[in-house]
Amino acid sequence: MSLEKLIQKITEFPARRMRLRDRGALREGALADVVVFDAERITDRATIEEPRRYSEGVRHLFVNGVAVIAEGRATGARPGRVLLREAKEQA
Repeated sequence: MSLEKLIQKITEFPARRMRLRDRGALREGALADVVVFDAERITDRATIEEPRRYSEGVRHLFVNGVAVIAEGRATGARPGRVLLREAKEQA
């Protein structure tokens, strides 16, 4: 599977399934949740004992358009919020 297809499967598809219309894709009007990573260095460092360890290889992370990681370092910003899916429309 290509990296592009994998990213689509873990971003756009779940957002669509959860009816999160402003998430899951880079498009006008969507909230900007973006991770910029080095594909050669990306490694998950979290463990059961230390679940809050950052992954290696993440250069930038934006949540709701706000930089949370810049140049590989945490910024201290916490712009996240609870996401609620939209109600299913009745036919």
